[in-house]
Amino acid sequence: MVYTNSSTLVINDYVQHCLETFDVITIQMKTYVGVCDTEGNTLTGHRISDVRLSRPVGLTFDGNETVYTSYNEQYQNRIIGINTTSDMVHELCGMSRVLVRSLEVDQNAQFLFVVLDHYIARADIAVGQLTFLSAFPGSGNSIGDLGTTKFTFPFTLLQVDTSTLLVSDRSNNRYV
Repeated sequence: MVYTNSSTLVINDYVQHCLETFDVITIQMKTYVGVCDTEGNTLTGHRISDVRLSRPVGLTFDGNETVYTSYNEQYQNRIIGINTTSDMVHELCGMSRVLVRSLEVDQNAQFLFVVLDHYIARADIAVGQLTFLSAFPGSGNSIGDLGTTKFTFPFTLLQVDTSTLLVSDRSNNRYV
């Protein structure tokens, strides 16, 4: 879940295939993106009320006007941006045969750091290009710089500063 303003949380609902908002002042929850309990893959160029998601995973906010999430449909992952001002959805990038675990916007809101099955990648927000940052392919238990480190099951990450990422690797019980 992410804060989009001082009183609104956006919550990723994997089971119901939608995003919901929770207003902490009025204590009200409502559907934000998609139709809860309706799975689908209608995305790009649509208003948030017309979007249909399939198992949304990962959620981050750029601090300005865009919420990012991903959805999975038959091993095809798509990372999408939801513009909170225009209520329009666009596809940033996609990949096959890997699952998105979490997303994090970099401090300058130029890139998304993406945690995948066994890898860490970066998506350029302006052009939608995905670049693998950690060792590819395969899982492992090696530690080095990000380009040579192999992960078993990275789960989440946090950007500490412009040159430091903390990555949790659940199956290896470590933080890198």
